[in-house]
Amino acid sequence: MKIKLVSLKLLCRQSEEFIRFGSKISFFHGRMSSGKSTIVELVNYCLGGKLVNTPAISSEAIKAQLTVVLGNKQYLLERTIPSSEVDVSWEDDDGVFRETLPLTAGTAAIIEPDIFNLSDFLLTRMGITPIKVRKRKGDEDSDMHRLSFRDFYQFCYLDQPHLDSSLFYLDQPIRSEKSKDVLKYMLGFQSDRLTTLQRELQEKRQNQRTLRDAAKQISTFLAEYGFDSEGQIDSQVSRVNREIEKLELEKKEQDSAGREANFLSDELREKAQRLANASEDKNRAVLDIRERINEQESLSAELITLKLKAARASTATTLLEGAGFHSCPSCGTQLEQASDPGTCSLCKSPLAEGEQAGPSTALIEQDLSDRIDDLKISLRRLRRSLVNQERQLDELLRQRKDIQSSIDEARRSIESEYLQRARKIESELGKLKERRRFLMKVRAMPSEIEKRLDRADRLNTEILKTQRLIEEEEAKFEVGRKNLRVLERNFLEILRAIHFPEITAKDRVQINTRTWMPYIYPDGKEQSAWTFSDVGSGGKTVLFKICFGLAVHKTAATEQLSLPTIFIVDSTMKNITPDINREVFDNFYQELYRLLLDELSLWQCIIVDQTFSPLDAFETGAIERQMTVDDDDHPPLIGYYRGH
Repeated sequence: MKIKLVSLKLLCRQSEEFIRFGSKISFFHGRMSSGKSTIVELVNYCLGGKLVNTPAISSEAIKAQLTVVLGNKQYLLERTIPSSEVDVSWEDDDGVFRETLPLTAGTAAIIEPDIFNLSDFLLTRMGITPIKVRKRKGDEDSDMHRLSFRDFYQFCYLDQPHLDSSLFYLDQPIRSEKSKDVLKYMLGFQSDRLTTLQRELQEKRQNQRTLRDAAKQISTFLAEYGFDSEGQIDSQVSRVNREIEKLELEKKEQDSAGREANFLSDELREKAQRLANASEDKNRAVLDIRERINEQESLSAELITLKLKAARASTATTLLEGAGFHSCPSCGTQLEQASDPGTCSLCKSPLAEGEQAGPSTALIEQDLSDRIDDLKISLRRLRRSLVNQERQLDELLRQRKDIQSSIDEARRSIESEYLQRARKIESELGKLKERRRFLMKVRAMPSEIEKRLDRADRLNTEILKTQRLIEEEEAKFEVGRKNLRVLERNFLEILRAIHFPEITAKDRVQINTRTWMPYIYPDGKEQSAWTFSDVGSGGKTVLFKICFGLAVHKTAATEQLSLPTIFIVDSTMKNITPDINREVFDNFYQELYRLLLDELSLWQCIIVDQTFSPLDAFETGAIERQMTVDDDDHPPLIGYYRGH
């Protein structure tokens, strides 16, 4: 799992701070509050961890950029402060790429089928396919969960707050499971095939449990409602069918009888018909009288006009009687004297006999007056008749309206009863048909129970076979046991090399494969065994944890095991005074440098401490930086920041 840190850039409000890492070792030392620990915290932050929001970071930092080599390719990891995702950029033969990766895995893969978040991306780029292990090791039915990059990284980054309080969480009941899984996977107690078999076993057990639970629930449901057998269900279906046929017959009879025939009584219908006929006859009579009145009024008006014309003609004749014309009254032309007394002297038109003597206008006017008087009398009679007829028509219409109201009320009443009955029939039919559909579905359930139980029973054979394969795979872990012995030996050698207090050549180290805690057996005596929590002083717990971490990395290097090739320690001399415990200080760094030049030659180490141990042993690949608060030659992480 090759990983190399190249550089770190911190983008601040007023500057860009650049930190370059040595290919072998980087040593950051100096005064406190100068940003030494923040450097490795920012590395951890870019790799998906949390960031301690110191006053300088919270007020000045904007983004962190980490350039890192994963496998054989260089990547740029960028993470805004704060943010829950990381931007990753890289270049290969196919071009330049950039992806935004969340810290928490979602339901859909992002880049490749196995990459759901940043952790998956880092593992795959280092050559490890994300693996799944059981959450609860003592429970074969436990769910599976993934080992993440963060689970491996806790063996690579020994942070200051937990350096003397926890041995890689192995001493914490809940969080220890992931650490155990990493050690088992790294040492060879967990193979890809074993993981696959365990996942298959868990899936088969879950499938079997689901089948049996479903069968039990279906059986309980059927028994509760009396559906124990197909015969009982068929009996209920037949009863429902008979009820449906009965209701459909009733509905058909009601529809065939017709609603209108049942709405009204014969008396109401006959009376309504009589009133309708009478009102129509009366309406025709009224219309006829109105027509006669109109005709006689027109005739009276014409007679009056004739009488007026006759009176005007009589007056004109009287006035012009005996008058003669010598010239035309229109154009003034001289008229010739008429020689024929039978023609008009003016226009020469022939005159009828007796006309020359003048008409009897008195007789004409008297005749017209008599006719006009006769029409007036007739009109009075017709108008009186019209009033009577209209009154009778209004009465007929009122009676017809009353009858119609009675008919409408009867119709509403009868129609309401009809609709209520029809709706009731439809509702009952709907319920019965729905129950029949339900029963037909339920009818298949007893046989479905048997099918599910048969499938569950057949899974027993597959489960037993998978369990046998798991036992065979676990029996192959002789390599894992060998690696475990190497880890125990390496741990003891490192403890002795740094002159860890009270460690002698007669002591023995043994790792409990249940808790995975390393125990020291003084003079080989198990009854006197002690471990991380029994060390006593804070300085010894720090050395104990660092030495165990180095032993893990040394074992991974010598036995070619899967572990990121980076080792970061923040405050190696935490709780230890270097000038007082000079021997421990010198021996520790002497052994650390020896390992980096020998067994851990492919590893990269970053040390953060107050006291500096010279890097003379390294010809290349070593970087040292002193950091202070008030010295411009040795500036803090954020060069311009001097606190608030």
